Amino acid sequence: MTLKELYEANVDVRESQIPIEWKESFNQFMFGSTCQAETNEDGTIKEFIYYARDFRMWYFQNKEVIERDIKINEICKKDDSYTSQN
Repeated sequence: MTLKELYEANVDVRESQIPIEWKESFNQFMFGSTCQAETNEDGTIKEFIYYARDFRMWYFQNKEVIERDIKINEICKKDDSYTSQN
């Protein structure tokens, strides 16, 4: 799922769903905010889960750049599939 699809789905977002290139920006935004944590049986944290409202606020602040990057990635994927066929 792309960040835009997560935004439109309006669901809580798992840490693993945030692309690496956006993690630093998102973590800076979330610093000091409340989130959930999925834990292992021994109580150690397995993964953080962020509330949809917080994710949507961050997305909205970065919407223009995120959607530009999504479009660039889509074009690159089309280019790759075209060049691999020839």
